[in-house]
Amino acid sequence: MIQKEKIQRGRIDDEFVRLSITGKIDDILLQKTPVNLTNIFSEIGNRRNFVLIEGAPGSGKSTLALHICQEWAEGKLFQEFDIAILVKLRDPLVREAITISDLLPCTNKAMANETETAIMSLYGKGVLWVLDGWDELPSDLPRDSIINKLIRPDMSRESPLHESAVIVTSRPSSSAKLHPRVSSRVEVLGFTPHELEQYFTECLNGDSQAVQTLLERIRENPVVESSCYLPLNASIVVNCFLSDNHSLPTSNHGIFTSVVQSSLKRYLQDRLGKTTPVGDITSPDSLPSEIRTETVQMCQLAYHGIENNKATFTDNDLAALRITKEISNVGLLQTVPSIISDGHLVYYCFLHLSIQELLAAIHISLMSPKQQISVFQMLFGNPRFSAVFQFYAGITKLRTSRPILSLLPRFLCPVPATVFDLVRKVVKNTTIFLLSLINCLYEAEDSRLCVFVANLLNHNLNLDSTTMNPIDCLSVGYFVSACSNTSNGFTLSLSNCSIDDQGCKFLARGLSKCPNSNNDIPTAGMHIAEIIENTISISKLDLSNNAIGNSGLCELCAALSTNTSLKSLDLLRCSLTISDDNGAALYQLLNTNNSLEYLDLSHNTVTSCRHIAAGLAVNKTLRTLRLRSCELTDQSIEELSTGLINKIETLQIFCNDSITEDGMKTLARHLTTHCSELTRLWIPYRLESCIETVFMDTNEERKRNGLPEINVCYDVRYVY
Repeated sequence: MIQKEKIQRGRIDDEFVRLSITGKIDDILLQKTPVNLTNIFSEIGNRRNFVLIEGAPGSGKSTLALHICQEWAEGKLFQEFDIAILVKLRDPLVREAITISDLLPCTNKAMANETETAIMSLYGKGVLWVLDGWDELPSDLPRDSIINKLIRPDMSRESPLHESAVIVTSRPSSSAKLHPRVSSRVEVLGFTPHELEQYFTECLNGDSQAVQTLLERIRENPVVESSCYLPLNASIVVNCFLSDNHSLPTSNHGIFTSVVQSSLKRYLQDRLGKTTPVGDITSPDSLPSEIRTETVQMCQLAYHGIENNKATFTDNDLAALRITKEISNVGLLQTVPSIISDGHLVYYCFLHLSIQELLAAIHISLMSPKQQISVFQMLFGNPRFSAVFQFYAGITKLRTSRPILSLLPRFLCPVPATVFDLVRKVVKNTTIFLLSLINCLYEAEDSRLCVFVANLLNHNLNLDSTTMNPIDCLSVGYFVSACSNTSNGFTLSLSNCSIDDQGCKFLARGLSKCPNSNNDIPTAGMHIAEIIENTISISKLDLSNNAIGNSGLCELCAALSTNTSLKSLDLLRCSLTISDDNGAALYQLLNTNNSLEYLDLSHNTVTSCRHIAAGLAVNKTLRTLRLRSCELTDQSIEELSTGLINKIETLQIFCNDSITEDGMKTLARHLTTHCSELTRLWIPYRLESCIETVFMDTNEERKRNGLPEINVCYDVRYVY
């Protein structure tokens, strides 16, 4: 059950809520509590019984909708209702439904009209409507559609169905308009890690060794790991594992290409009795003649759906495109009998939206370059533009298919000018489109285009306050690594991007994916420190307000310890706990990095400064250290003082309420003879009197010792 209290990703104390936050666009960042299905209508009060069931595509919403109706029919659930009516909103007949009778699967019109009269006479009392797939409902629904009456929020007698109860399913990214109307919201979460292992065990017939191998493959694969919680995706992954000799693709393009190829292979073997190799689905000429026409027609239909924002198709759609119904025999396009027509009418939909997007991308890739750009210009801003363009990038590597240009060396014509123009348009648009483009660059694996985009961005990638899922982190890491060949410094700002420990790991994985001009970078899975050693020309890295955690800090510090270009590292509010037991990573960073000048660890918990001090004692480049609001104590200050013998110019330790005047005296005694370049010191506001009682004498001593005066401040207004 979704509550109204908002939460911030990475600041979640409740384990149940944490498990429901996966880093995807369909995340619901609100407080949640477990709820039994029998109680979803409880605690509604006087509001109309209107429940919204949300979940990412493939999480099991449609399965749950069907389950609710079956449980009602068997007398096990919601027996307060006299009738339950399941309406598949993707059904083309729904678009034409004006009256209740138009939605009823009755054998004759007279029975439908009689049922409608009975329902209307009671204002819908005793009726449970289960409307499955709000996100698949056509946007051009007629104003007089019966669906509009079912979801009306008012409870007056003017609403003919105000006594009926309604359950609607939808993906969260499409349900915002329903939120003011519903009485409660419920989320379908998909598989927990334990349930996922149990599911794989069943799929692999209890072969524990195969299950562990599959789980290891998934953990090595960021693309798969971030989406396996969805049951539909999990079923695709286990099928890929079985059909690809216990290996898994590393990109979305690879995963769904494997699905399509497996389906075509089964069709050839089971339906046609052929053992012919499937060939390359992106090149129709390489396909066996028995499936060539069907594949081309499926790609055409998929593109037609993307162009017109359709997920379902009728016989009329197929006829208009001169496509035969036989394409549904291949297994990628399923034939669905309409419940409303009692099975007399069928419609078609692809097994997965991503399969439709992949096939549409193949169709586009076969067009001329001029047509391709024209299509993307037309689709720019379309809800599914990003997904199609990512598949297109994986298919074409964003290179031209024109024969003459394809013969030219890549350094003369790495990509067609028209693609450059398209990329320019994306870069100049919103941050969301920019992040989608970076995902495409990961799919394309073209470092030259990454450099081109970096130049357009003036070597400054600012994604502040952009919610990033693990795949986004993977792609950004790859993009930054691909730009490492340039001599210009690169600034990466990821403040408040909701990056958690998993996202940090995937960011590191992405850094390993791109080859460097001088070195062969190891494959993903090797220690991150070996991956980016002397390979990334990044000068500023801002990861503030992301729940990186201690394990994420270890990976980053190891990676950056031998980096020669990073000058600024911002880890403000990153859920770190730096103690005697786990502070060694910071020591490694400060001890071995020879370029870092700015380090912000503010608003993290620092219970011991021993490792920080040890690192400062040997570091020769750090100029600014921020430790505000770190729960420092007098003991922390004493430990920190032992390391202040380097070139630190600015030190911030304010907003640490446990520091007393004794702590300031300890620091002052040390500064009389050490830290020759320290000129700015911010201390806790409560200790402002120490400026005169303690640090005035310290500055006199420093002056006699030939050291510069320290400007001691307590007012936070001077910090920024």
